[in-house]
Amino acid sequence: MGKITERNTDETTAKSWGSVAISPTTDVVVGSFSTWTLTFTVGAYAMDVGGGLKIGTRRQADFGQPQFDDPAADNFASVTCSREGAHFETFFDHRGHKRPFNAVAVVRLAGGPLYPGDTITVVLGDTSGGSRGLAVQSFPESASDFAVFMDPLSSGEYKRVYCSTPNFRILSGPSEYFTVVTPTIVEDGVPFRVQVRGNDKFGNPTPIGAPGLTLDADPPVDLSLSVKDGRASWIEGVVLTGTDVRRLKLMDGDTTVAVSNPIVVRDRVDEIICWGDTQAQTASTVGVGTPDEYFAYARDLAAIDFTTHQGNDFILSDADLEEVRQAAKKHNEPGRFAAFFGWEWSGPTGTGGDRNVLFLDDEGPIYRSSHWQLWPEEIGENASGTECVHANDLQAKIREYIAETGRKVIMVPHIGGRRSDFEAQDPELEPIFEICSNHGVFEWRLHEFLAAGVRVGIVGASDDHTCRPGLAYPSTPEMTVLGGLGAIYCRALSREGIYDGMMARHCYGTTGARMYLNVTADDHVMGDVGAATGPVRIAGVVHGTAPIDSISLFNRSVEVKRFQPNAAARNPNRIKIIWSGATHQDRGRFMKWDGGLQFANGRIEAASPLNIYTAKYGIDDWGEDHVRWRSVTSGQEEGVLIDVDAPDDAVVTFKAGPADLTFTVGDVRSRDLRWDLGGLDQCVTASTLHTEEGTYDAEFEFTDDDIGDGEGAYWVRVVQTDFHRAWSSPIYIEPK
Repeated sequence: MGKITERNTDETTAKSWGSVAISPTTDVVVGSFSTWTLTFTVGAYAMDVGGGLKIGTRRQADFGQPQFDDPAADNFASVTCSREGAHFETFFDHRGHKRPFNAVAVVRLAGGPLYPGDTITVVLGDTSGGSRGLAVQSFPESASDFAVFMDPLSSGEYKRVYCSTPNFRILSGPSEYFTVVTPTIVEDGVPFRVQVRGNDKFGNPTPIGAPGLTLDADPPVDLSLSVKDGRASWIEGVVLTGTDVRRLKLMDGDTTVAVSNPIVVRDRVDEIICWGDTQAQTASTVGVGTPDEYFAYARDLAAIDFTTHQGNDFILSDADLEEVRQAAKKHNEPGRFAAFFGWEWSGPTGTGGDRNVLFLDDEGPIYRSSHWQLWPEEIGENASGTECVHANDLQAKIREYIAETGRKVIMVPHIGGRRSDFEAQDPELEPIFEICSNHGVFEWRLHEFLAAGVRVGIVGASDDHTCRPGLAYPSTPEMTVLGGLGAIYCRALSREGIYDGMMARHCYGTTGARMYLNVTADDHVMGDVGAATGPVRIAGVVHGTAPIDSISLFNRSVEVKRFQPNAAARNPNRIKIIWSGATHQDRGRFMKWDGGLQFANGRIEAASPLNIYTAKYGIDDWGEDHVRWRSVTSGQEEGVLIDVDAPDDAVVTFKAGPADLTFTVGDVRSRDLRWDLGGLDQCVTASTLHTEEGTYDAEFEFTDDDIGDGEGAYWVRVVQTDFHRAWSSPIYIEPK
C-alpha cells in the first residue's frame, strides 16, 4: 500500500512520535458489539496543549460512530490519561482527516502538557456504563485495525504512529439463508458448474454445515455443505435436459430453501451471457483487502465471470499498480474467469470525471489525472510528464497507445463520488456506462446521453471498496445501494470475448439480480445501429428472479408502451409507501429518510421494509399507531408496507426526509398518491395497488408505426416486485 494508506511499520518512529497498542486483537464477527482499548505512549516529542490524537478506520468501514456523551448508549468511548491534570476535548468528525481515513474520533489535549512516557488510554466501546460496545462493521476483513494519528505540536499536521500489535480479523456471521448461482445460458445435456452458499444477515457469503441437500437437476444432485469448505461450494457436472427456462431448487427434504437465477436451456449455444463488475477497489487506495483477495472473491464467492480492479489513480502508487497487474494476471483464466488489469482515471467532473480503464493485456501503462496523494518516491521519474489532466488528454493518450502497440483498451465512464461529464464521453473508446452502483441509480444519465445524441450501452457495477466485487452490499452512507452487475452477450468467457461484447454494446445492466433480458428491434440486438423505412417491430423476452411488475419500452426518453405481465389488484388493507430520489448529481447526493409515520383512528397490524438491502437500515420499531425507520436513498426506491385495520377516515401522518404530509386511508384506497419534493427525482408515493404473485417470465412485442425523422433509440426498463431493475442497451434505428 502507498504511504498515505499503509500502516506505520517503522518502529524507529516510536521513539520520537510515540506508539500505540491495541487490545484485544482476537477475531470479531460482523455486526456484533465489541470493545477495544487503545493505549498511546507519548514519544520524545512529548505533546503540547492543542495537540492530540485522531483515531479512524478506512472510509468504507461502517463501524459504529464513537460517541463520548452517553455511557449507556451504543458506541460509547472513554478517554483517560496517566498524567494528573491533563484533560481532553473529544468528538467525532466525519471529515476530520485525509482520505481514506476521513472519519475520525478526535482526542485533543485541552489542558496540561504531556511528557515522554505518559499514556493516553482510549476505550472504544466502553461497556462500564451500560453500553453494548462499539458496533463492528458489516463486512469481513482479513486485516483490520484502528489507525491512530498524532500531532505533538498543535500544528494541525497528524502522522500515523507505529502500532506494536497485530491486525485483527473480522469474520462473517452465521448463515441465515442459501443462494444458488448458475450460468444464465446452458446447452441441453452439457455439464456446468453451480455455486451454493450460505449468507449471513448482511449478505456476506459464510461457512455453513448443511447435510442432506438436493438440487433438482437432470438427474438430481445430492450435496452436503460443510463449514470446512469455506464460504461457498461449487458443484461440478450439473446437467439440464430439454429446451426450456429452468430455475434450480435447492431442497432440504421436501422444503425448498433456495431457488437459482433463471437458466435458459438451448439445444445449441453460440453465445453466452457473462456477468461481471466493471469497477471496485481495495486497500491499495481507499478500500480494504488485497488485489489477490479481491479477484478471488469475485471468482469464488460472488460467482461472477469477470471483473477489474480500479484504484484511484491519484493515490495508486507504482508498487500498488504492479500488485494489481500481477493479481489480474494470476487470476485470469479463460473459460473460467476473466480478470482485467486496469486503474481508475479519477479526475474531477470539471476535467471530465471518473472513467475506468481496462486493458486486454497485462502491460498497459498508467496516465494519472494527478499525483495528489503520492510521494515522489512512489512513482516513476517521468510520472508528472505522463499526467492527463483532462479526460480528453487521457483519450488522446489511449488512442496513441492503441495505435503504437496494436493492443486493445476499453474505458467505462461512471458516476461515483465524482461523476463523469457526459459531454466528455468518447463513444469509440467508451461505448458503455454504469447506470447503477453502490453509489446509487443513475437512469438520469442515460436520458442525458439520449438528449445529446450520444450512443451508449448499459452495464451495472458495484464501485465497491469493501473487497466484495460482484456481491457488494451497502456499507457507509455514501454507499447506499446494493451493487449492480453487467450482463455481456459474448462468444467466449475471456477478456477478448467480453471486450467484443462491450464494444458492440451487446449488454444490459441490473441492480444485482441475474435476470435474463433480450431485446430486438427489426432483428437488431441490443447496442446495434440499424435503419428502417417504415414501422419498427420491437420484441423482447424477460426471465426474472421475482414476479415481473412492469416492462417499460422507451424510444429515447419517451415511454411508448408499458407491459404488465401480472395483474395488479387493490388490497384496501395493505398500504405501500415508497420514497425515492437524491439531493443532486454530485458527491454527497444521498439523502436520509430517517423518520416514521403516525396512524390515527385505526390499527397497524404488520409492517415490513421494502427494498432495503442492509441490516443496519430498515424498520427500527412499529406498533398499532406508528412505524419508525432508517433509510438512505440515492436514486433507488425504498419504503414500508403496512397492513391496517382501519376505516376510510383513519389518518396517516408521514414525516421523513423533506416530506411532512398527511393523507387518509380512504384517499389511498381510492387512488394512487404522489408527492414531488424537488431535488433529483425526490418523491413519496402511497398505493393500495399490489402485484404480489405471478409469472417471472414474459415476452413482449410492439410495433412503432411512427419513428419520426430523427434517430430512434429503443430500450426497456424491467422492474420486478422485489424492486430489482434491469435496463437494456438502446438499439439505435436511423430512418432511411
